[in-house]
Amino acid sequence: MTGRDETDLPGGWEAAAAEYVLGLLPEAEARAFHARLGQDRDLQRDVEAWQDYFSTLTDEIAPVAPPPQVLRRIEARLYGRRRGFGSSLLPYLLGAVTAGALAWAALTTGLVGPAEDPHLYAELRVPDRGLDMLAHWSPETGTFMVRWDGGDYPDDRALQIWVIPEGAETPLSVGLIARGEGLTSIWLPEDLAAQVPGATVAISEEPEGGSPTGLPTGPVLASGLLDARIPASL
Repeated sequence: MTGRDETDLPGGWEAAAAEYVLGLLPEAEARAFHARLGQDRDLQRDVEAWQDYFSTLTDEIAPVAPPPQVLRRIEARLYGRRRGFGSSLLPYLLGAVTAGALAWAALTTGLVGPAEDPHLYAELRVPDRGLDMLAHWSPETGTFMVRWDGGDYPDDRALQIWVIPEGAETPLSVGLIARGEGLTSIWLPEDLAAQVPGATVAISEEPEGGSPTGLPTGPVLASGLLDARIPASL
């Protein structure tokens, strides 16, 4: 595996992780990044850190009123001692200008834009086996991820990921959970990605290499409905 600094992506892998989370990488760069993501645990941590950071941008921020003396000093500097009709509008004008500037900055930098499909999560736990996993769907990148948080991968067996679309009964295979990896990341084709919202995710135990039939053949160990609520484990 090459060093973290050996990349053609502008700004290096760490900078590319932020653009990957925001869905800003061109298709070719996104595929190169995705290919490395499954092999580089440090890069996986970069992606998780950026996901946590960007999620805070939508947190509600409580307004804080400035002290009256600050407003008086601003008015005095702009209008002298006079308080006419124009100066009485100052608080509203300042608020409008500030809001406009913030909106322009957010839209032009790409950090905030029109509402998009939300990230989806499902906690998958198997208490009697000590298994603890978190499924995560990233619509911007078209990537389905399963984070392994605890438990032992079964010997001589495979754990396969399935999604059951809303209103359907037949599960669709997403792929296998990588053995010995903290994060499994799988890019989904458009036809499968379109069926993820509202779906249930399930994990089944299968022969090595996965189900030979295209449907679960072993026990279903865990399942959960993909939901936009961010779980406490994040």
